[in-house]
Amino acid sequence: MGCRFFKLTTVLLLVFLTTLITGCQGKKEPQQKPDSQEKIKIGVSLASMEFDGNVMIKKVMDERAKKEKVKITWLDAKMEPSQQEKDIDTLIQQKVQAIILQTVDPLEGGKLVEKITQANIKVIGLETLPFNAPMDGYVAADHTRAGELMAQFVLHQMNGQTEQTQGSQQQPSAKSSFKVLVLKGDPSDPVSELIATAANSTLKQNKNTEKVQVAEHPQGNPLMAQMTVQKALQESTPDAILATDDRLADAAIKVLQKGFLDSKVLTVAVGGDQKITQALSGGEHDAEIDIMPEQLAGFALDAALDLAQKDTWNYDTKIKNGNFDIPSKIIPVRLITREQVHLLEARWDKGGKQEDKKKKPDQQKEQSDSEEQSSGGGENSGQEQGGQGGEQGQEQGKQEKKTKLKIVTQDGKTMEVEVPGEIQKIEQQDGGGSQSQQEGGQGGGGSQ
Repeated sequence: MGCRFFKLTTVLLLVFLTTLITGCQGKKEPQQKPDSQEKIKIGVSLASMEFDGNVMIKKVMDERAKKEKVKITWLDAKMEPSQQEKDIDTLIQQKVQAIILQTVDPLEGGKLVEKITQANIKVIGLETLPFNAPMDGYVAADHTRAGELMAQFVLHQMNGQTEQTQGSQQQPSAKSSFKVLVLKGDPSDPVSELIATAANSTLKQNKNTEKVQVAEHPQGNPLMAQMTVQKALQESTPDAILATDDRLADAAIKVLQKGFLDSKVLTVAVGGDQKITQALSGGEHDAEIDIMPEQLAGFALDAALDLAQKDTWNYDTKIKNGNFDIPSKIIPVRLITREQVHLLEARWDKGGKQEDKKKKPDQQKEQSDSEEQSSGGGENSGQEQGGQGGEQGQEQGKQEKKTKLKIVTQDGKTMEVEVPGEIQKIEQQDGGGSQSQQEGGQGGGGSQ
């Protein structure tokens, strides 16, 4: 009897231990599940990281990427369409789930969009909209409103309706007639076109507007803009100069300062970059249209993430683009005068400074999740630092070296333009007296 009881107890004990061990092993499996969720891979191809607006866009997106499960690959086309095509190929090879695209050349952008869509990757246009391309989304500032606000500011000033503050250079009185020069970017740039068209239309609605001259500048070239302003000053000084981007505005301000006319000719531009903000604060510039790069960044990233995960996104309207209607979100813009310049200064004081874009000027590819890669992809940190130092040395050399260009027209008029760096090539084209200079050109308009 005692032997049977001992055997029964032993069997029960073995069964209990087996159940206990099996149960414990079963509980280990759920602990392995929360290992990791793969980060959403987003690619961003920008026309140029030299634009202050793009520096701010990158800063905002990177800050969000650190908090969310997002991996952003940044590529800088450096205003070269051929480089942007290579960048898109790189992003496709990396199998990103969505691409935010700011095209260098809107006419060539359609080919890039076709490549992206064929790879079954979502594509969102940022500021620039490739013509007749089937984008999944488009995020941009309200360019039409930007043009209207610029023109309305000029009209108020010409009508003597400005608000005067201490230290203001402008002391306007109502004018019976006035002339306006509009510096427009590349003819193929739809952003520049929208801004210039809206400004022109608003100005011409006023009976006191004597003349509105709209001057196009291939590739948005600032050097050509300087020539345009020089010529305008020699023929008949305009009362106001409007610019569709800040690079063109900076070119105009330089010419006006040389002729001591910066306090007599109104200047208004679109962008809100750091250099123009300083000019506005110092009274060398009169008003700026802020395109709100922080909001552009936030909504563009929202669109990319939603499309990557849900195949849809929260857009506001649809914009006709050739044969396609593009889901879009248009960001409101605001007019900033010297009285409100602190709003722009606060932006650049928060870290979106010009120095930020010089940290890695030769860098083509950066991972926003605390990892950064140089354009070679496989270069080590020593090579990367060497590339940075070499590029910074080149930048410093460019700042120190300037070329003075003297132009004499057939009727004996002389124009002098000071150009940073060396001039490689100048081309003259007949027709309307316009000249085309192809060195160092950059696209007009956009989140610059």
